[in-house]
Amino acid sequence: MHVRAAMGRWAGFFVVGCFLALGTWIWPEPPVQADGGKEPSASPKLAVLIVIDQLRGDYPDRWRELFGPDGFNRIRREGVMFTQCHYPYANTVTGAGHASVATGCPPRVHGVIGNEWYDRAQAKSVYCASTERPMRVPLSREGAKKSRGYGSPERLFAPTLADELKRHSQGRGRVAAFSMKDRGAILAGGQKADAVYWFDEAEGDFITSTFYREELHPWAKALNDSRRVDFWFGKDWTRLRDDVDYVRHSGPDEVAEEATGYGQGRTFPHPMTGELPKPGKAYYAALYNSPFANELLLELAKKAILEEQLGRRSDPDFLAISFSANDPIGHCWGPDSQEVLDVTLRTDLLLADLFRFLDEHVGRGNYVLALTSDHGVCPLPEMARRQGQGEAGRISLSEIRKAAEVHLRQVFGGTEKSRWIESVENYDFYLHHRLIQSSGLDQVKVQSELANFLKSQPHVVATYTAAELKDGDAPLGDPYFAKVLESFHPERSGDVMVVCQPYFFASSRLTGTTHGSPHPYDTHVPLMLLGGNFQAQIRSDPTTPLAASVILAQALGIPFPSATEKIPVNLFQPAK
Repeated sequence: MHVRAAMGRWAGFFVVGCFLALGTWIWPEPPVQADGGKEPSASPKLAVLIVIDQLRGDYPDRWRELFGPDGFNRIRREGVMFTQCHYPYANTVTGAGHASVATGCPPRVHGVIGNEWYDRAQAKSVYCASTERPMRVPLSREGAKKSRGYGSPERLFAPTLADELKRHSQGRGRVAAFSMKDRGAILAGGQKADAVYWFDEAEGDFITSTFYREELHPWAKALNDSRRVDFWFGKDWTRLRDDVDYVRHSGPDEVAEEATGYGQGRTFPHPMTGELPKPGKAYYAALYNSPFANELLLELAKKAILEEQLGRRSDPDFLAISFSANDPIGHCWGPDSQEVLDVTLRTDLLLADLFRFLDEHVGRGNYVLALTSDHGVCPLPEMARRQGQGEAGRISLSEIRKAAEVHLRQVFGGTEKSRWIESVENYDFYLHHRLIQSSGLDQVKVQSELANFLKSQPHVVATYTAAELKDGDAPLGDPYFAKVLESFHPERSGDVMVVCQPYFFASSRLTGTTHGSPHPYDTHVPLMLLGGNFQAQIRSDPTTPLAASVILAQALGIPFPSATEKIPVNLFQPAK
């Protein structure tokens, strides 16, 4: 076997290796509680998947001393904590993350390569968690036309853990998934969920779609009707704790490159009005860009646990909660901001509240919980330079696209109206296949020409063509090929995929930050486990968030999601 071919095939076995590393420790003995008792040995009746969006993997250790005893530190004390958990693919964005955690397989298999991608058949960008058919539930107050094209998991090729639970229980097990983001709920809930809800920033309601049901659950409607969402209007977001030195633990309050949100400003306190005289669209956007959105989502989840009796029947149930607010806050103010520190401290309290609620209403030992994140985040480039990371900055893919068009016309001909590049989505460049064909050109040759040009651009560190990725033959010593391959889907990915230099990213803005690269600050996330019969420990061996669905499936005693690749059936059998 050629070395290059062997390295290419490594991508297909990365996830397997991470899972195999888990087989030595799952459920060796029930952990001893503080009171000397043991957790029940029976299989839990509720699996809980917590995804805290943009919770970078260093945060639980970075701010450990500031957390209380009952949130992150309860998991550290009673559960399992992986400190070296990384996504195995390149395009670390929300849709891909939630889909990968839910299915136990990478974008190469489940097909959600990003939040959006270019659909050649429709000649337009499509969204990962909606199709044209479903309607908004309830219908938008702004009119039926705005109620079309709502949430659906139909673009997800692989079954989720929730789908497997439904199949195994013959529909008796209940599935509920909640998020402020539609994709955070939909991709976790899968095809047969009983309750899938997300937040509509335009009108300040939790909504669902006709893919799932024709009307809201009474408990969801009651929360909307109470206008609990308006509770925070006019109440400033201030620092949670006066006893914490926010400058020492995060950074200065005012950084020129921070964004300002929705009339919220760069520094504390942050007004919660959206600069409106009464609650409206801009206020709901500001709410989403604050820790209070997580509090509102938890209220909805608690109502569902009680009203749907989750974890209280003979068949196991599944609950997914994606706490989304941490993500827009990180985008706006950056990971070294006082705002990200504050929302993480508040998230710790939120988790403690949720754990107590589950203990009381489901029963300690009757639920098993996995906590992870959908991706990490890059520092503000300006902050990265100040921290000594070297070069860092923002690049314009639109400008690079324009230059690439000029170059391709010079090489292959055409007029100024010719468009050799049909679309650019994320870091994928989609060539105009019809133009290539009508010009009598070889598609692989045009891909190669574009890739070579893009690689010559400032702060582009690597490029890969679809032909190279389909072949799977990795260049010797290439640090990115395997991760790019795991993000590549031949039906959906572009002709050329670009990787930027570390601490550089594509942005049209001069403030805020983002994610979406194969670099460690974007791939590193927590993986933490609580409940069940886990042996309490902290592990530094490599793993991946894709393990979460497999671990939860084994905890419930149901088969793994069927697209999870090459996982031995007895991987998580108790040690003898």
